[in-house]
Amino acid sequence: MEAALGGERKEEGIRIEIALGGATRTRRGAESSPLLTGWHALWHTPGAVSSHPQDSSTQGPALEVIVARSAGICFGVRSAIEVASRERQPILGPLVHNPKVVDDLARAGIPILERYEELDLLAARGVRQVVITPHGYPRELKEQLRSRGIGYHDATCPVLLDGVYGKIRRFEESGRSIILMGDPAHAEVIASRSYGRRVHVVHSETDADRLPRDLGRVVAICQTTITLEKFSRLVEYIRANGYPGLESVDTRCKPVKDQQEGVEELARSVDAMLVVGGLDSSNSRSLARIAGRHLPGRTYHVDDADRIDPGWLVGVRRLGIGAGTSTPRSQLQAVMDHIRRLHGGVMTFGNGLASSSGSSDVEVSTEH
Repeated sequence: MEAALGGERKEEGIRIEIALGGATRTRRGAESSPLLTGWHALWHTPGAVSSHPQDSSTQGPALEVIVARSAGICFGVRSAIEVASRERQPILGPLVHNPKVVDDLARAGIPILERYEELDLLAARGVRQVVITPHGYPRELKEQLRSRGIGYHDATCPVLLDGVYGKIRRFEESGRSIILMGDPAHAEVIASRSYGRRVHVVHSETDADRLPRDLGRVVAICQTTITLEKFSRLVEYIRANGYPGLESVDTRCKPVKDQQEGVEELARSVDAMLVVGGLDSSNSRSLARIAGRHLPGRTYHVDDADRIDPGWLVGVRRLGIGAGTSTPRSQLQAVMDHIRRLHGGVMTFGNGLASSSGSSDVEVSTEH
């Protein structure tokens, strides 16, 4: 799958290769596309060996491939795919930031609309039901849907409904203002901030400098896919610049925390890291940033197996693989198969898949 990427991105001094359209681009330094089920037993077996029937004297050194713990699709995404496949109604925006999943849904005949479609036009076109994506939807737009007689199937991630929206409500009821650390242009943040009256979004130190100085008691929460390093850094910056009593509550979801910790652990012990996930996926990009801090220049982010450059494997004895919360296991399997073909020699596979955050893929039905 090819995802649109407008040139190089700045990634906090970290060099990350992005495979795109057969070419490789580099991004550096601030944080600023039918699903198959099951895995071949080989992927589950610690220390399993794969080899090709060729003269071992012509083979290069063995390659050990290790998949980070908790890699791949999470329960919130899996549930959203089930909702979309079952209801077969137009979806307000890409269901997830993974072009493979979105394309599978589109091929199954499920319309993908603009996320913030003009609601009067929707009603005029006779749309009577829609699906809301796991990223959530602004409260006022939900009200507008209802007022126009458009029902919705809400696939908002449960972590947002309680872990974020619920906290916003409870913090405001206790008289506190809220600072939400995250990307103001991200659908999750756009939705989350609508569930409070005193929510200020901060994505950088510059944003923090613009905060009002009369917020009173303040608590910081975060976008569920942000890195812990960025959240902690911004909290400390705000404490040092106007709000020394700032409270902080880590609202990253558990699958994200597990994946970030798994990638960080793995990146310390391998020669190169490959992150599999949508190029516009906040979660996958965070994983690439984390790996890139330990392996600058040897961290690669792809959204399709065919984007893997054979040169990335040169000199690599241990290859780590991480995957975001919207990456199906079938996509990971395709990457493993492609690496095996590229390497052409003896490969060993470490475990880590058994603790994946999603137990299986969800198949998108094409039946009407």
